[in-house]
Amino acid sequence: AELAARRASIVRNVEVADRLIASFLDYVRAAELPLASTVDVVAVARHVLQARDEPADTLALAAPARLDVPRTHELLLERLLANLVDNAMRHGRPPVLVRLRSDGGDAVIDVEDHGSGIAPEARERLTQAFARGDASRGTPGTGLGLAIVQQIARRMGGSLSFEGTAAGQARVRVRLPRR
Repeated sequence: AELAARRASIVRNVEVADRLIASFLDYVRAAELPLASTVDVVAVARHVLQARDEPADTLALAAPARLDVPRTHELLLERLLANLVDNAMRHGRPPVLVRLRSDGGDAVIDVEDHGSGIAPEARERLTQAFARGDASRGTPGTGLGLAIVQQIARRMGGSLSFEGTAAGQARVRVRLPRR
């Protein structure tokens, strides 16, 4: 029994290290991958949500049939969306809605959940690498998710913002230029 407990602890530690390495590689790739493709962000969002295999009442997508973003890389859009959804599911409360739309010359990605959101004074800090909020200290994570989102959005000429909506709702918004 003692050997099984030690083995389980080692496996957990290796899994944490594996997630940290994968997140760090995503952070590095965000600055390195070529931005040479036009990608349908709706198709990428569908793929990200289907891979999570969450119940429909927990995670949903509202989007047009297609929304192309030029000068990007599919893997970067996938990591951006996966990190936003993961943060909403982990630190917010379901249901989580991913809403995609066109606004003027921009593609807008909104991820809304029913959590309390991020306090205004913590927003800038939480987009720094390895930063974690006080409420997330007891949950697994690397502190790279929002830093990766921020880096990808900026590299594509876009922006990341945090908004409160109605009471008990939070929204993270990424705007990416479509020109």
